[in-house]
Amino acid sequence: MAKNKRCGECGSYETGYRDSAGPFPWKDYRQVLLASPIRVLTCAKCGNEMSLPGDAKKLDQAIEETITLQSQRFIDQIIAREHCRQIDLAAILGVTPEHLSAIKGGARIPSFQTFNFLKTLALDANAFKVADPANFPKAANY
Repeated sequence: MAKNKRCGECGSYETGYRDSAGPFPWKDYRQVLLASPIRVLTCAKCGNEMSLPGDAKKLDQAIEETITLQSQRFIDQIIAREHCRQIDLAAILGVTPEHLSAIKGGARIPSFQTFNFLKTLALDANAFKVADPANFPKAANY
């Protein structure tokens, strides 16, 4: 029988695996809640989550999949609700249409700023109209 790992926080050997959806900090993202939980070594006594060699790669992959899935849903939701084209959404986001297409296709992970802007546009119908450059006031000629 294998010996349980020791908790680095409380020193307990009462550790085991459990499913966790986070939140996990990742790159510029302060907290990411996973779309599907991953197995994490956890201390039964204090709740500390520990990582073993190789866990970081699995966590990175799970987080990237979650951010990609959420971004795709946000893009689809905005386009369906606003009856706009993907090129129009790219202009509002301030990214190239190719970049937005790569995000939607899962080839690229959006930056934290782009992800938050997509989230804002998806959750607030009025935000799309406010963020549209066509609605900005015209500069006065002096």
